[in-house]
Amino acid sequence: MVDPLNRTIISCGLDGKIKFWDFHTGILKDEIDWSSTTTVTAAQYYRSSDLIAFSCDDLSIRIVDIETQKLVRELWGCLGQISDFCFSNDGRWIIAASMDSVIRVWDLPTSHLINAFRVESPCTALAFSDTGEYLATAHADSVGINLWNNRTLFTHVPTRMIDDDEIIEATLPTTSGEGGRALLDAAFEKEDDARPEEDDEDFLPEPTPSDIDTISKDLLTLSLVPKARWQTLLHLQTIKARNKPTEPPKAPEKAPFFLPSALTSSDRPNP
Repeated sequence: MVDPLNRTIISCGLDGKIKFWDFHTGILKDEIDWSSTTTVTAAQYYRSSDLIAFSCDDLSIRIVDIETQKLVRELWGCLGQISDFCFSNDGRWIIAASMDSVIRVWDLPTSHLINAFRVESPCTALAFSDTGEYLATAHADSVGINLWNNRTLFTHVPTRMIDDDEIIEATLPTTSGEGGRALLDAAFEKEDDARPEEDDEDFLPEPTPSDIDTISKDLLTLSLVPKARWQTLLHLQTIKARNKPTEPPKAPEKAPFFLPSALTSSDRPNP
């Protein structure tokens, strides 16, 4: 893969080495050697932050900064071979699927595993939408593509580290929600059971707008309302102009109570 300025080419392989090449001369500039500990199986590049994520055969995901060419994060928690992974649309999360049928979400700034759910069959491929609204997954023994909603659009999701016993069992979404399960039920299933008790030392209550104090009257306090609720307000006038009717509604024409038959005596079949 190539950096946005066409200065550096990054390559990786099963030898466990990450190599940085000069784009114009082809000369090897630097190298990261992981051959003594692991090998690299796949890579994903996020251009906006110049970060590359590498999945390794030791069931970890390592994040490397292209600018400094240093390892900045190591993400652990998968119990099976990593089948696919990707960055979120804003580069804040890493979403990975492994052969233990669990899809995990890590928060990059904190390196915490903030969400995980187990599905019926292993996920073989996944992708995050550019708008941050949906996660698309493909699964073994299935020919369909499943779409999952981003829960942060509806509620606040804390960035605390979760344990293995907080991994929820999720049913694959369906088009009609058979059996009383809708598309969002799996994301919110056992949410109350997954939360720790209030006497837990590591428990941090979710902040509410009333708990947030303004630092100064000259500063703005950002809202905790999900983006999907206020984003349309920026284009409210455009939406009103687009939805404005072009002409007033017309009343339907009155039809007679008895309609004449379309068949005549000559059209009727002979007995």
